[in-house]
Amino acid sequence: MDEDQEETPIRQLLGENQRLKQKLFEAEEKIRKTSGTATSTSSGNTSVLKLIEHKDFQIQQYTARLEEKKEQLEEATQELERKKAELSLWMSALRLCQELLANDASALVGVSRDGKVLLFNHTAPQVLGEKFKEALHKPIESVDFKAFDPETPRRVREAMTSGKQAESTVVVRDRKIITSVHPLGTAGDSQGVLIRIQSKSAK
Repeated sequence: MDEDQEETPIRQLLGENQRLKQKLFEAEEKIRKTSGTATSTSSGNTSVLKLIEHKDFQIQQYTARLEEKKEQLEEATQELERKKAELSLWMSALRLCQELLANDASALVGVSRDGKVLLFNHTAPQVLGEKFKEALHKPIESVDFKAFDPETPRRVREAMTSGKQAESTVVVRDRKIITSVHPLGTAGDSQGVLIRIQSKSAK
């Protein structure tokens, strides 16, 4: 229920309260004009007063509820603003990551915290072979790293546990192949691993 819906019954109660007060005023006038019927009029007057008190109490309840709703709305708005700021930050980080993945000449492979291939850039299949694409969403052990560093899957698992970066270098046909494993997060809270395979001249 929003504020407009809350205010409508309050307006109705205020209007009714005003009408009751008018009746009270009219009853008091009758008391002054007709002293012989003072007792019965006084009784009616008491009933009107009780009704007014009851309506005043209802108005106070509605007002309190409206204030509570207002506070909840303010808290929700503040939380929404915080979430919006967080989302904006994550979107900026995502755009940066996408740019890096697209422009980096190295083969980049992202591994999730449970050890499965989560994403890769366009260079990865060129370096690891087209068959590598079949490894998406599969354990890192299913990827063939024999031409570079067969120990890469093991290094990935260790990096998730230790939170430490690992690197190895091999020379293949006058090319220096550097395979580095970069843990994401911390040892106690691993978010996954990024594998980077660079190819440089061995000369």
